[in-house]
Amino acid sequence: MPPAGDAPVPEWLHDLATICAGRRLSDEGRMEPATEAAERIATVRRPSADLPDDAPYVEWGRWLIADPATRSIAPGFTITAAEAAKLAAEMLATAAPAPKPPAGN
Repeated sequence: MPPAGDAPVPEWLHDLATICAGRRLSDEGRMEPATEAAERIATVRRPSADLPDDAPYVEWGRWLIADPATRSIAPGFTITAAEAAKLAAEMLATAAPAPKPPAGN
């Protein structure tokens, strides 16, 4: 996340923080409603979508409100959690077994 320096925190980010304060992170990594604040997430989508990609905090804000099915594993990444799990399984399936220790000793 780029440092904000002395710049004020954007209003959309304050709104997102307020909304997230009314949510909780599930064991599966999804933000779930903890209060009725969940319906207000749409009010943050438009302002963050209209910002340039290099605006402070915008990458994190967009990542937080993205659809969990298509959201990357973290801001700055393009691979989704499902794709990462599939890749890990493929790598395990093709990995050579560990060598056995020498007999004796």
